Amino acid sequence: MDKSQQVKDLMLLEIGDSIERAMEAMKSMNIYEELRQARDRAEAEVELLQSEVADLKEQVEFYTKKYNKVVSMTGAPTMPVIPKAVAIAIFREGVQHGVEAACTELEGSEVRVEESEYVGDFHVTFERRIDLDDELDLDWMREKCGDYSEESAIEALGHLCAAEKFECRIHGVDHQQTKDND
Repeated sequence: MDKSQQVKDLMLLEIGDSIERAMEAMKSMNIYEELRQARDRAEAEVELLQSEVADLKEQVEFYTKKYNKVVSMTGAPTMPVIPKAVAIAIFREGVQHGVEAACTELEGSEVRVEESEYVGDFHVTFERRIDLDDELDLDWMREKCGDYSEESAIEALGHLCAAEKFECRIHGVDHQQTKDND
């Protein structure tokens, strides 16, 4: 191979490398352009969402004012009313959950009682282990906790409404019409 052919081959290689680098640069520019466009779309979407949030806030204010105006004109209650059956069901479920958690914690446990004392010249020591599974009927406790009569549940809920100043009323249990804890 002569020298001129070698020079041509080198030039072709350099041109090929240059073309390859140019193509890589163009790909990078395309990726950059795609990223820029994606960023622009995301910014536009954020602006749209911010506008929507502002509109919703305005609607909430508008309807809150309207509601307050209606309440002040009609004397309507300001607290939501929960149906008595729903309140009783929630109460029973809460009691049952609490009893279940307590029974689960007590199950398989034992209590150790120790006492050591001097009585005169005598040293008296008492020690006893009590297996709670033998002493407590946990199955009975689990079954009994859901057996609250409607009257006893209503009485308990009435005390809760008064003591805790609930921000809702229970139909037929709590007769308070407005919130006292504003």
